Amino acid sequence: MTDTFTWKSTSTGGGTIKDVVHRVQFGDGYRQVAPDGINPRSRSYQLTLTGSKATIDQIIAFLDAHVGRSFLWQSPRGLLLFECTAQGEPFPNGLTYSVTATFEQTFQP
Repeated sequence: MTDTFTWKSTSTGGGTIKDVVHRVQFGDGYRQVAPDGINPRSRSYQLTLTGSKATIDQIIAFLDAHVGRSFLWQSPRGLLLFECTAQGEPFPNGLTYSVTATFEQTFQP
């Protein structure tokens, strides 16, 4: 069973949609374009999570346990599979801590 990332982000750096297409350019100027694969569109999100040191420690433990493994996350487009491809170090701000993470959509059969 796939684990679910349940913490709510305090802010996002926005989302990015990436299309993977196959392009062929011919000498006469004609170009052919087609989607590459069965999932040619994927999404990624840059998140900031803020909370107590204990909460941030739980988030980091979850992400550390899922290096190279997908997890479910409730994105703006629904509950989808993601992996964390980049993570910042926790930054203290008074009694709260913040950590940044980039979630990239993954696909499994």
